[in-house]
Amino acid sequence: MGACASFLLAAMALSAEAAEWRAFAARSAPRINRLCIALACLIPLTGISNLVFATRAHHDLLPAAFVGVLSAKIGLFVAMALALSMAWRASASIAGENGPAGGVEAEATNIRRIVRFYMLIVMMGMLALGLGLWLSGT
Repeated sequence: MGACASFLLAAMALSAEAAEWRAFAARSAPRINRLCIALACLIPLTGISNLVFATRAHHDLLPAAFVGVLSAKIGLFVAMALALSMAWRASASIAGENGPAGGVEAEATNIRRIVRFYMLIVMMGMLALGLGLWLSGT
């Protein structure tokens, strides 16, 4: 989430400089995507360990509200993974992994897509963190 937010800030700062904006996106988006994939693989592991701890703390009986919030967090995780997948596709065409994909305008469109997907990831991540804080209090 932090890497995506950093990308958003840098992309906004560079948006007036088209060449720098494209170069930045081509260099950084694939790296951020790889980092996000690695970190996303850790989330289920930490979540499962937290769930085991919470289950033991509640004597194997979790409150219905806890299960509901946990379900929402799982849904957010899936949605964030889908957004990352879409950002990955858009960044692949910018980085030239799929060859030229329609010129400068197509690149700009894909950069805007990456920005939108990263913004969604940041917003959903903030919501998931808020839900996690709520869960820690139950």
